[in-house]
Amino acid sequence: MSKKYLLVILLVLFLSMPVYSAVSLKDFDISINISSPEKTTVRENWNVIYETQEDLADLKKEILSASLSLEKLENINPDINPHIYIDKKNIKGFTISFDEIDAQISMEYVLSDLSLIKFLDYQDQIIWKFNENLLNQFVISGVFNIPKDSQISITLYDPLTIGDVVPKSDITGRTIIWNGLSSNEVKILAVERKPPEPTFVISNIFSKDYLNKSYFNILFILLIIVLVLLVFRNKVSSGIKKVITKHSVIKPRKQINEIVDFDFVNKKNK
Repeated sequence: MSKKYLLVILLVLFLSMPVYSAVSLKDFDISINISSPEKTTVRENWNVIYETQEDLADLKKEILSASLSLEKLENINPDINPHIYIDKKNIKGFTISFDEIDAQISMEYVLSDLSLIKFLDYQDQIIWKFNENLLNQFVISGVFNIPKDSQISITLYDPLTIGDVVPKSDITGRTIIWNGLSSNEVKILAVERKPPEPTFVISNIFSKDYLNKSYFNILFILLIIVLVLLVFRNKVSSGIKKVITKHSVIKPRKQINEIVDFDFVNKKNK
């Protein structure tokens, strides 16, 4: 292949490469608000590094022209895109704003990815595990990394309480805050207490499950009674006779005459 054709190929490759904006993004503050295992709201704030005010003005125009298209925003700068997700298809309600005064880009969106996984289910509580795959964008060579001047906060919904957290973090209420760290493990366990179950509810009497259980219980009791009667029928029969004999009173003839006037009855019959 001649040098001429080689130069043409290199030129085509160079022209096909994406041209990014002159600005860059550095230092972030990302808040992850989990309102249910399958619903999470994320807000990302990124500081913009620039050289001139014209760079900021151009960036604003490019963001507006992208019209919330994630693909177009990524062409402006790879960091102008959501960072917390498992599948981009599950990103909903994406919005972006640019503050020229503070030179900051803010992105907000809602995830339907599974943020919490049911880890253990006991009679009185459920142990939930944070889905660390949401943070894959910050894992490099198996190490979870947050730069020194950046932070990620994760807030759990009520009534969850925070359990085990790795790596160590600042905890305020139901919020976990990580900043300036590197770790080869990410783990958050949360505890959900179950309300005590009532021992008896009147409405349960008419439920199908309760009636089925009651039917078999009654049938079992009746079967035991029948078996007892068959086994001890002679003793039961003699016992009944004794009770009847003991409580039966046969009054003598004299006592009956005192109650009934037989002479009067005989005269009437004549």
